[in-house]
Amino acid sequence: MNNPDYFRIDADQAGLIEHVVGAPRAVLNLPCRIDLESEIDEEKVLEAMRLTVTRLPFCTLRLSEFKDGSFKQYYYNGEPEGIELVDMSKKSESKVDDYILKLAGTAFDNNCNDSQLWQFKLIRRAGGKHTIFFKGYHLIMDTYGLMYVITYFDKVYAALINGTELPERGVGPEKQIEKSWEYRGSEKEQRDIEWWKAQLETEPHFADMNPGTSKEYVKGKNYGKPLTLLQMRAVSMPMRIPSELVHRVNDAALNANLSPQLYYFLAVRTFLAHNSGSSDVTVGTTGARRATLWAKHCGMTMAHMVMWRTEIDGSLSFSDALKQLDFSQKNIYKHVSVYMDDVLRDANVRFGAPENALYWSMVYTYQPYFSVENVNLKFSAEHVNVGVTPYPLYMNVMPRDGSGDLWADYIYGNGYLKPENIQKFHAFMLRFVEAGLTSPEKSVKELSEASL
Repeated sequence: MNNPDYFRIDADQAGLIEHVVGAPRAVLNLPCRIDLESEIDEEKVLEAMRLTVTRLPFCTLRLSEFKDGSFKQYYYNGEPEGIELVDMSKKSESKVDDYILKLAGTAFDNNCNDSQLWQFKLIRRAGGKHTIFFKGYHLIMDTYGLMYVITYFDKVYAALINGTELPERGVGPEKQIEKSWEYRGSEKEQRDIEWWKAQLETEPHFADMNPGTSKEYVKGKNYGKPLTLLQMRAVSMPMRIPSELVHRVNDAALNANLSPQLYYFLAVRTFLAHNSGSSDVTVGTTGARRATLWAKHCGMTMAHMVMWRTEIDGSLSFSDALKQLDFSQKNIYKHVSVYMDDVLRDANVRFGAPENALYWSMVYTYQPYFSVENVNLKFSAEHVNVGVTPYPLYMNVMPRDGSGDLWADYIYGNGYLKPENIQKFHAFMLRFVEAGLTSPEKSVKELSEASL
């Protein structure tokens, strides 16, 4: 396209570009595999893909890097690229898996310079089965945005099949882009930064899924060393949280006016506390960046990675510990728009830590945004490992299908974590949460010792 109408990028996009400098571009990929269980019309699926990405403005954004190192973006109004039917009906399932992993781990064309920031494929598999592969670039979406696209696609496909009206077009992200820059340098940002600095008055302890005595335990002066390229090689280990337990957690959380994710998070930080020998635990987590209803209708939402530092005394009851975490989490959400790098630079200088040091070994997210009960197609959806990870461990809890199960997908550095340590934690989490639901008056320490 000649002479595109460029406009400035979102402040969050600028921060993300700065954050991943030097890391493989593939860490910005957000790939999803959708195994269809419904019979489909292949031509209408392909048309639904095309209509989806042309009717959602944030999907039409293209990013361009200029000679001075600056970035701008523009709306691309041409035909979307790469939407196709890939016939693998005569290939084995392992070949299909290999193809999807290759798609997931491949960065976008031109090193994200004037390239399409998404990818859609329909894969025909043996036995009349089909899989949809969708990959979005983190520069225009987070997991919520990813699910927004898939849900919108489902609505478009249903309209094509039923001959009904297409869903309403999405709105452009211009308002969100402007608001993101209004925050930068504002009094609100400065207050948020000061709040976060107060969380770092003392140096956090480093906690890990590996036992402190293991040779894989990477520790500096209470902070983790940067991952080597070998350790960045990621492995995905999805493990099931059965629907029976999920329903019990949801019911208990509803009665206590709490978020269900706190139950699983309490297990995470309790296990890390056990491994580190300290009740002061720091975990990475995400929060929506100014996720207003308008922004969600726009679809272009991204999440800030922030630190979640908590100190839970082992003598606290299970129920009281949840309340303390609830209070802590609500405080985080009030100040979630900051760029954590800005806060950490100050802390690293004060503590004599390396400039790029993090104070957590794992990231925990709980993302129940997607429910296949609300869509027309029947399918199972899951994140796909991109092959590299910027963090030692990323624990992502979300549903795959309508069974009621949740899946904790553990994406971990192959040279950093032993799989048996993750398996040990997952078994602990199930026992610990079950025990806490049964006896919420018992102390965290008592429940932890019984669940190890």
